[in-house]
Amino acid sequence: MTKPSQAATNGQYTKSSSFKMALFFTLLCGLSLSILGYFGYYFERGHFIHGTEEVIDTEIRHLKIDQELYIGYSENEMMGRLFIPFGPHGESPVILSGKVERLKEGVIVFDHPIKEKTYAAKIHTFASNKKILVAIDITQTQHEFRLMKWLSIISISLIILVVLVSYMISVFVARGTNRIATTAQKIMDTGDLSQRLEVSSRWDDLGKMSTTLNLMLDRIETLMGGVRQVSDNIAHDLRTPLTRLRNHIEAVHDNHSDSAKEALLNEADQLLSTFNALLRISRIETEKKREHFQTTALRPLIEDVIALYGPLAEVKHITIKQQLINTECEGDKDLLFQAYANIVDNAIKYTPNDGYISIEMRTEGEHTMVVIEDTGGGIPKQDMAKVFQRFFRSDLSRGTVGNGLGLSLVHVVFDLHYGQIELENTADGLRFITKL
Repeated sequence: MTKPSQAATNGQYTKSSSFKMALFFTLLCGLSLSILGYFGYYFERGHFIHGTEEVIDTEIRHLKIDQELYIGYSENEMMGRLFIPFGPHGESPVILSGKVERLKEGVIVFDHPIKEKTYAAKIHTFASNKKILVAIDITQTQHEFRLMKWLSIISISLIILVVLVSYMISVFVARGTNRIATTAQKIMDTGDLSQRLEVSSRWDDLGKMSTTLNLMLDRIETLMGGVRQVSDNIAHDLRTPLTRLRNHIEAVHDNHSDSAKEALLNEADQLLSTFNALLRISRIETEKKREHFQTTALRPLIEDVIALYGPLAEVKHITIKQQLINTECEGDKDLLFQAYANIVDNAIKYTPNDGYISIEMRTEGEHTMVVIEDTGGGIPKQDMAKVFQRFFRSDLSRGTVGNGLGLSLVHVVFDLHYGQIELENTADGLRFITKL
């Protein structure tokens, strides 16, 4: 059975839409060439040659019976018409001693050396056997004909160039789309999201599309890796509380002690808190709703966070230094409060007794920066890029209470607000830098 994408990846150029379009353009251009060629031929034969001959024949028909009017002088010109008699013994006029070309049978073309004009002429023989050269000025007509001829050549050349360029573009597009289809088929067949589309150029639409698709594959690979990591972390981090929950259930079953019941409720609350946090993060990531966005004053929001965690800091004798300014941003007040609360909670959790936390607000252009610094000792460099992953907890934090979802929520909230968040170690601890 043939796969649906096989026709797109078999590389047969003649079956591609690009080839069909190029063929269509070739037919149109070929028709244009035929019309243009016929027009050039018709103008040359019909208008120039036949028209010139007809004018000369008309002049010959209007020769007067009194031949002396025309042959009494060596050269007679009337309104662009030239009448030159032959010699008494039929000698050709001196004017024909130069370069003479044949326009057609019986019609010659020559240049007048004195007048600097081009003439087309016929030789007429009177009844008396005297001959006369009847010529008309075709200088302007010949100039127009040559101009038309060159324009026709240029037009034909441009049309041929269009055909060639259309062919090359169609080949380029067909090869590019086939490469994209082939790579996509390999990814679907193997499930290997590490494969990327070849970007041969960045100036064309195919190159831009390949770049965008590669970015999409990067995002999908990251998300899939996150799903696998979350699954592993859930299996690892929830195994312990579930085991404790089972032990407490056994304890309740055995002795019905109040302490076992209380521990059982605490474990259940902890599990519910974990899953609620997961659902909230997932909802923010998938829905990307911004209908609750409004102009929010950040200083009162940060002050509320400090007031909330002030008592907890006092228990550990932690000093909270603050340097706040009045500034506003567009955002969801509740989500921003939760994000900054998680950062401050994390700082208090890892800052030892008698330490300090610094909270500073400043502006940078149109953005507001909030810098939260603690003296908790920082985190290892190898864990710096992982702290925003769900359920990630470094070895130093395994002994503390938590589920590894607090900073994950912070990350998705700032992503929703098109904000930025950075981490850097200091001499005494860790610095959070947020920008909205």
